[in-house]
Amino acid sequence: MRTLALFIFVFAFTCPAQASSRTSQAAQRTLEDAVLLAGPSVAGLPIVLAAILPDGASRGVEGWMLYGQEGHAERIVVYSGSDVFRCASDRVRGDYQCLLRVASTIIHEAWHYRHGPGEADAYEAQIVFLTMRGGSSAQISGVRRARAHVLAALHAIERRRR
Repeated sequence: MRTLALFIFVFAFTCPAQASSRTSQAAQRTLEDAVLLAGPSVAGLPIVLAAILPDGASRGVEGWMLYGQEGHAERIVVYSGSDVFRCASDRVRGDYQCLLRVASTIIHEAWHYRHGPGEADAYEAQIVFLTMRGGSSAQISGVRRARAHVLAALHAIERRRR
């Protein structure tokens, strides 16, 4: 009986660490699947996961770029806490559209990594990718709405600077 009690005691203390490890392994698998779906154009790019949003992040953010001190792109970050990433990580549900959306976010950020901060062209690359890979009309419309919102905000900032 003492051995059983000890086993239950040890098991109770190891479960949270194991659950956390399984969660991070599942997130890493989801990222790897999304990178494979994104294709060879993103192979070798420095892509990492983040479970916490940066200060000042927009609502609904799915990914972003990290830049070095001299303004050079250093890495692509995919937010593992976004609704679409959590959906893509759900192995029971297995929603291809969610994984496709994560892959399209990587395509968008890869465009920034190679070309800089131009949002219009980064969104266009994302829309083309979704269209070519069978993205649903809802997915494509969502990216178009995000593009319109971001471009309008950038134009408003530009007008205020003048």
